[in-house]
Amino acid sequence: MKQLLLLVFLVALIPSAYAIEVSVNAQDPAPAEAGKPLNVWIKVDNPTDVVESDVFIDVTPQDGLQLSAGESARKRIGVLAAGGSQTVQYRMFVRSTAAEGPNNVEVDIVKPTGDITFDILVEVEEDDSEEVILEVGNIQSEPTRIKPDDEFVKLDVTLQNLGEATARGVKTTLRDLPEGVSFSESYSNLELIGNIEEDDTAIASFFIDVEETVKPGLYEANLDISYKYKPDPDEEEFLVEDITLPVSLSIKSIPLYEITAVQVKEPLRAGDKDVELQLTIKNIGEEDGESVRVRVFAKSEQPFDFGVSSNFVAPKLLPGESAQTTLEFDVDDDADLQEYLLDFEVKNVVDEDVVTYSKTVAVTVHEPKQNSPMPIIVVGGIILVGVILGIRWFRKRQSKKPSKRVRHKYERSHLE
Repeated sequence: MKQLLLLVFLVALIPSAYAIEVSVNAQDPAPAEAGKPLNVWIKVDNPTDVVESDVFIDVTPQDGLQLSAGESARKRIGVLAAGGSQTVQYRMFVRSTAAEGPNNVEVDIVKPTGDITFDILVEVEEDDSEEVILEVGNIQSEPTRIKPDDEFVKLDVTLQNLGEATARGVKTTLRDLPEGVSFSESYSNLELIGNIEEDDTAIASFFIDVEETVKPGLYEANLDISYKYKPDPDEEEFLVEDITLPVSLSIKSIPLYEITAVQVKEPLRAGDKDVELQLTIKNIGEEDGESVRVRVFAKSEQPFDFGVSSNFVAPKLLPGESAQTTLEFDVDDDADLQEYLLDFEVKNVVDEDVVTYSKTVAVTVHEPKQNSPMPIIVVGGIILVGVILGIRWFRKRQSKKPSKRVRHKYERSHLE
């Protein structure tokens, strides 16, 4: 008999420990709409005659539901009186991909006498409004290979509209470039695109500079996009939306060149001819360089005349290796005595693409043209030869004339 009473007592305790009920008290909007926020009020009932204390509720939205940003999944109910109830509000968001119909939310009631898990359903209806869905498509650059020490690189970012509505007044802003990469000009991080129709694309162009110290690798920047659209084409109301999409930026590992030594005759004078300019070029990059050549860009305002403006350096230049090449030039006779900056271009082939690097070398004209004594010697020699010839001619002529004294004697003797 005592055992029977004990069994009845234990069975009577079971409802008080586990007979908690959970349900959706209300939701706003009802039904929920895909792509929009949702408020859900969850009711927790204690139909037993046992007071529950230190009670918590913990929710896990599933299917097409999620908690709003900043919303906590675990909340404290505290004391749940016998026969009483508590209502807890949760802020959620219905994803645009949520299926129409019931979407599940898992609810855990956590209490000292034992945890209980429930499933509640939130009704979602299909959103028949139109929306804009922008994604980043191709990212192209000019030059195709972005490398350290490049300037004014053009980035073309293609945006695709996968939605049903037209994105109007699209404005893009590129930001968060990697360290060592900057925009070439003021406001070159902004691009006004205009409208992007359904299933259409548009290109946002930006210009960047890459410092020589930037390491090759894959980097990521952010593209802020602002636009407006009509969710209902029959209405005049516009919605404004701001989104941020990632943009990948690839810096390639290619040969880099430095002109490490410059040799030219000293002192360099105005009027010098066939002057040899010897350049030492080093591959300071991480990849092999092929068909390496160097070219000088002669400027009309500079007093140098390069007969041949380019020369071959090496068929292949490995990382860390150096090679020499020589260019010849003449210096104008009236060259000013000063330092001149010569612009050079180192060119090589990388994966069948021609890649160039610009370098500057200083060359100084130290002394004016040296006057040669040869013209004076030649003129003096001519004059001296002329004088000598003149004297000889004069003497020779005088030797052909008889002297007056002899003639007088002849005439006197003849008269006698």
